[in-house]
Amino acid sequence: MSKTPPLGERIFTYVMTEYRSLMVVVLALPLSMMWDLLLYLRWQWAAYTKVPVLHATRVERVVEQIKARPKGMRMCTGRPGWQCMSLSYRNYKSSMHQIDAVVDMIDIVSLDLKSETMSITVEPLVTTGQLTGALLHLGYTLPVVPEMDDLTVGGLVNGTGIESSSHLEGLFHEQCLEFEICLADGTVVTATPDNVYSDLFHAIPWSYGTLGMLLSVKIRVVPCKKYVQVTYTPHRDRTAGVAHFAKLAGAGKAAPAFVEALAFSPTELVVMAGEMVDEAPTGVNHLGRWYKPWFYKHCESKLHDGKPSVEYIPLRDYYHRHTKSMFWEMELFLPVGNHPLARVLLGWLLPPKVSFLKLTQTEMTRKLVEETHIAQDFMLPMDRLEECIALSDDVFDKLYPLWLCPHVHRPMPGTIMPSPANPGPDGSQMYVDLGVYGLPTCVKERPTCHGFDMIKSMRIFEAKMRQIKGVEMLYADIFCTKEEFESMYPHKGYRELRAKYGAVGAFPEVYDKINNPEKKAKAAVTKSK
Repeated sequence: MSKTPPLGERIFTYVMTEYRSLMVVVLALPLSMMWDLLLYLRWQWAAYTKVPVLHATRVERVVEQIKARPKGMRMCTGRPGWQCMSLSYRNYKSSMHQIDAVVDMIDIVSLDLKSETMSITVEPLVTTGQLTGALLHLGYTLPVVPEMDDLTVGGLVNGTGIESSSHLEGLFHEQCLEFEICLADGTVVTATPDNVYSDLFHAIPWSYGTLGMLLSVKIRVVPCKKYVQVTYTPHRDRTAGVAHFAKLAGAGKAAPAFVEALAFSPTELVVMAGEMVDEAPTGVNHLGRWYKPWFYKHCESKLHDGKPSVEYIPLRDYYHRHTKSMFWEMELFLPVGNHPLARVLLGWLLPPKVSFLKLTQTEMTRKLVEETHIAQDFMLPMDRLEECIALSDDVFDKLYPLWLCPHVHRPMPGTIMPSPANPGPDGSQMYVDLGVYGLPTCVKERPTCHGFDMIKSMRIFEAKMRQIKGVEMLYADIFCTKEEFESMYPHKGYRELRAKYGAVGAFPEVYDKINNPEKKAKAAVTKSK
């Protein structure tokens, strides 16, 4: 018989569960603002210090901690789980040797704008917000800038990163020129596409930190312009909208610089095409200002117009257009957040850090999130998009909006990423990221709805991914068994490199980091039924 918690604990749990939106306003938003202020001051301090010297010292500390690993114990970074962008809770770190020296690696090491191939070298916990803040005012940017401010370079390299320029440039890691890595024995190496460690360079993406400890990344830098001219085209027929979206993405050299789409219902979607420009001949939409409507709501309004329209957006505002509303996830935490009054009063505090949103969760809300909240990015062949949207309607009960972002999928030897399903003459194929975020319709309407089975729904979609050579991003909850996971993500070349570089027994495998024992057991039980 379980012991009744003390009265104070019960009151606290009740308030945090029943009034979570209020807790987000009074706790998560102010804490996030203070955290951002501290980071800003920290970065300003770094601008006046010798970061390369600091970086060398941090690397030495990482090497010392790796060499101090107890025999037989696997290791991982010491970054606390609450600081991760994912809303999922993963407990694998508690049983591992944690390299906490990595937590201090939050600085831009150097910027080279004089070489023929311009580049910026950063530590793994540098964020996309830092990068755009450092580069855009100089007239430069990265070829691929994932849209959320707090995404880290380490996560985008060890996992993956995508943006509306990926139909031309590929994924984030394809913009990287070299990786500085500490191997399992404490040896620090620099891996590039054409040196002795080229196999390691190509295998680091999607390895999820299981081949070595990432210490720094050199990324390609390109010139940019001040604004993005965005053309919105609303569609009330899904087939026509998907065809338009695929045509834009697959236009080769004639394709727009940026392509994405938002689907708002089984029949309605808005396709967006963007080009960088130096001047804005008409009024500029400063999306990033605190009082502006959330971007997805702004896009949805284009459906009511019923015809294509053009507007100009400052480049940084465009890059981080989904940040303020966390795509549309903020509506779950702050349902009134897009109301004009709420935007004026609270918009300057948005978005809260995912880290602090986790602090407002109780055991009850955590369980509800695990059982009903979907946060998935499925990467699949473009020619299978419409059927996968239909499957999403079926298994996720018409969850909308959906994010559609194209990317050119090239072969990735040595990684667990499968090769393209039907490659063209150059070995590549156009894929698309189908982003599914939020609550199924039945759960929105009835929070206690028992008609939605997360595990069953996810396993149906995962089976579809294996069938069509698609994958799901590794930050999300995975419900495959290990055998199914390895049929989705080929492991042969990956395991050969783990053996070559001494990672076996020193670092966990990818599956061990993304799936906890409880989910493995539930997935296995579901499979057996």
